[in-house]
Amino acid sequence: MDKKKLNKFRELLLKEKEKLLKGKAHIEEILKKSSKEATGELSSYRTHLADLGSETYQKEIAAYLTTQETQILMKIDKALRKIEEGIYGKCEKCNKDIDEKRLEAIPYAEFCIDCQKALENRQRK
Repeated sequence: MDKKKLNKFRELLLKEKEKLLKGKAHIEEILKKSSKEATGELSSYRTHLADLGSETYQKEIAAYLTTQETQILMKIDKALRKIEEGIYGKCEKCNKDIDEKRLEAIPYAEFCIDCQKALENRQRK
């Protein structure tokens, strides 16, 4: 891949990383709030059990999203290292070039579409 394309993908990765970091910071802020702060109540004793259940559910979803974002951030950092090493855009399984359209959609893709499909099919079984 030529330098111009590599720079384009580096920029895509950095923009995606910035967006994820902002979202992750917002979610982590939500997770840090106590039930009293989250509901705006002066006393947590007045909070209805259903409200507490809803809050717990929202925090579980936020924790899940944070985990997902962390995994994507790790893949982005890995892709940025691959750019520096000159191996970006190669499938980690078959070592063929990953289609540029795939990289435009998922710039941190680790596998070509065929290997990704095969991996997903094995995971379903």
